[in-house]
Amino acid sequence: MQLPAKQIDDFKTDRKGITPPLPVILRLVPLLLYCSIAVAVILGSIFFLQLQLAVQKRESHRAQTGSIEVQTQEARNQRIALESEIKKATNIEAWVASSRPIQPLLVDIARSMGPRSSIIDLRLDRDADAPAQLKFSIKMGTDSTKQLDITLDRITKQDYRTFSPQQSLGRGELDYRATLVSRLQREANLPAEPTPATP
Repeated sequence: MQLPAKQIDDFKTDRKGITPPLPVILRLVPLLLYCSIAVAVILGSIFFLQLQLAVQKRESHRAQTGSIEVQTQEARNQRIALESEIKKATNIEAWVASSRPIQPLLVDIARSMGPRSSIIDLRLDRDADAPAQLKFSIKMGTDSTKQLDITLDRITKQDYRTFSPQQSLGRGELDYRATLVSRLQREANLPAEPTPATP
C-alpha cells in the first residue's frame, strides 16, 4: 500500500552542521568547570594543610599548658615546703627566745660535770601555767652522788630551789628528778605590793 506523498515529511537533510556553533560565552563553561575543579582541589589541599597546622599548634599548646601546670604544681609544693620550713624556723626561734633565761642554768650543769662523769640524758620541762617552775630530770654516768651534789650546788647558785627530789643510783648511772623553782621569776610573777598612801 502506498501512502500519498503529501503526508510524508522527510526530516533528513544532506547538510552538515545543522545547529549553529555555540556562542563564545558558552564555550567558557567547560573551561570554568575545569578551573573550578582545580581551584576546589587547591583549596581543599590548603584547608587540609591548615587543619594539620592547627592540630599541631593545638597539641603544642596543650603540651605547653601541661608543662606550665606541672611547673605551677611544683611551685605550689615548693611554697608549701618553704612555709613549713618558715614555720619550723619560727618555732625554733620562739623556742630559743623562750629558753634564754635557762641557758645559763644549762651551761652551769654542763660545766659541773667532772672528768669521770657524763650527762646521758637531760630534760627541762616548763608548764605554761607556772613558768617559774621547771621539771628537771637528769641521768648521769657516775658511780657516786658527789657529782650530783656539785651539780645541785651549781643549780642553787643560779637562784633555783629544788622541790620533791627523787634519785636512784645503779649500774653506774644516777637518775635524778626534781622541780626547780626560780626565785627571780617567782618574785617577778608576784603582784606588786601596794604602796602606803602618804597623808
